[in-house]
Amino acid sequence: MTPEAERRAQKNVRWTPAPDSGILPDMNNLVPASKGLLRPRVPSLETNLALLAGLVAATGLPPYPWTGLLLPLGLGLFFGLLARAENPGRLAWFFGLAHQTVVLHWLFLLIPAKTIPTRALVPVQAVLAILYVSVFYLVLGWVFGHLRRRLGPVRSFMLLPILWAGLEVLRAGGEMGFPWCLSGSCVIGTPLLFLAKTAGELGLGVGMAFLAATLAAFRLRRGSVGDWGLPYVALVVATVVLWIGLVGGSFMRPQTVIREGDFKPVAELRAGVVQANVDLQDKWVDARIDSTRIPYQELTAQAADAGAEFIVWAETAIPAYLRYDKPLLNWTRSVVRKSGAFLYAGFPDAERMPDGGLRKYNSSGLFAPGGELLNRYPKHHLLPIGEAMPFSKYLPFLAKLDVGQAEWSPGEAPMPQRMELQDGTFDFSGLICFESAFARLARQSVRAGSQCLVVLTNDGWFGRTAGPRQHAALAQMRAAECGVPVIRCANNGISFLADDRGRILTELDLGRRGFVVGDLRPGTGSTMFVKWGNWPLLIFLMIWAGLVMNFKNGRESVEPSCPSREVVG
Repeated sequence: MTPEAERRAQKNVRWTPAPDSGILPDMNNLVPASKGLLRPRVPSLETNLALLAGLVAATGLPPYPWTGLLLPLGLGLFFGLLARAENPGRLAWFFGLAHQTVVLHWLFLLIPAKTIPTRALVPVQAVLAILYVSVFYLVLGWVFGHLRRRLGPVRSFMLLPILWAGLEVLRAGGEMGFPWCLSGSCVIGTPLLFLAKTAGELGLGVGMAFLAATLAAFRLRRGSVGDWGLPYVALVVATVVLWIGLVGGSFMRPQTVIREGDFKPVAELRAGVVQANVDLQDKWVDARIDSTRIPYQELTAQAADAGAEFIVWAETAIPAYLRYDKPLLNWTRSVVRKSGAFLYAGFPDAERMPDGGLRKYNSSGLFAPGGELLNRYPKHHLLPIGEAMPFSKYLPFLAKLDVGQAEWSPGEAPMPQRMELQDGTFDFSGLICFESAFARLARQSVRAGSQCLVVLTNDGWFGRTAGPRQHAALAQMRAAECGVPVIRCANNGISFLADDRGRILTELDLGRRGFVVGDLRPGTGSTMFVKWGNWPLLIFLMIWAGLVMNFKNGRESVEPSCPSREVVG
């Protein structure tokens, strides 16, 4: 063939899989037509199945009740596709896009701020958030592809549950941490929620990943001779051992907190939650301050009449820098004195720094029945971009960017606050809004002595979407993990009291104005998760990785073959 003829032939190259490759046909490449026109890209079956797997896995997460089994099914389909994928990173990215779009679709429906730039940024921020989280799935696929080339298809597949655990750990870490509805949250609202006591939300997610890998391997090993025998048996055994450990660990009651001092915890606390349902457009308008004061004053009095010893208001329930606003401060103290109860409420706060700068906080405070402000807790983990610009401490120019965020400063990590009641003491820790998604914050505060978690939030910007329900479900997970009750107060809902197993005792749904009162027993925090965190899980995964690395390489029956070239004349 002459060089000129070879160049003409190269222009008509069509890539097709080898007949015996065992992989799905790739239809994503543009195929030249006879007249020089290009056929449109058509998503391959593999791509469509990855999108389907992401959708199925997402519907197994909150807020959809009793759909948890869909998570391992969707994840199993994803793992099976990944094992045969010619481009694992690309396939994992499509899975992540579908998965996170379904989970976070409500971000497109946020009620925008009044400014036109912020309103225009709502869909932009939603897209960026989904793309950001999807990058973690892309990295998982890329790492898997690298391992498959180094270790072979079987051993690399056996490491997928470890890669999945790493993905979820990375999602929860750093200033950009976003552990919203990790895979372990699929058990919320089911009788399996109590298993979170063993290894937390992450441990349940790893259990689901092993279950998904077992389902996928059952399908992959068909047609393979000798490659999957011992590894598959080991995977099944590891899955069974892990789930037995999760069940058994939930019945253990290790001593996690050693409380010193001469005090006696109360046997039971009667707590009340006020859901004022203040319109977000009225809340920050000075001329409409009574739209906040009247419902809070009336509902607090009613909750006190119902016997509440401890009453909770929502995040920024008092829409002013309370310590510097004398009229509102005096009004708050008057409401507290009339109720005769302790009050824990959210409000903005600020303090002057030695260098003359002003630090502003999304804060909260505990008032004694006499009206004294006993403690303050400013929010520690701020919502990335929404409440503070990430990494502005290292790159100061980022703080000058205005995308509608509130420039709060972070406070110290949540620690116990004590109430001295007639019958004894009651220690609790506050978590403000987004912080209830972080298991480590709840665990640290319970290890420090908290007997209850109090979540203050304002989910009104989410409207009547899946967002508030997902957020509320995560508070239930924190209760089950830490073995302490949770009091959740939201401006527009959902507010509730939950016991130390995450079971809701009484609640107010979205868009309702009212209060709920109930009796809570102080939690002991006696769970394996509070005692040891994720260390037992880490040890298990290290042992599993060691076993996998000692498997012998078998015939590479699931590794995709290189595509063959066919010259079209």
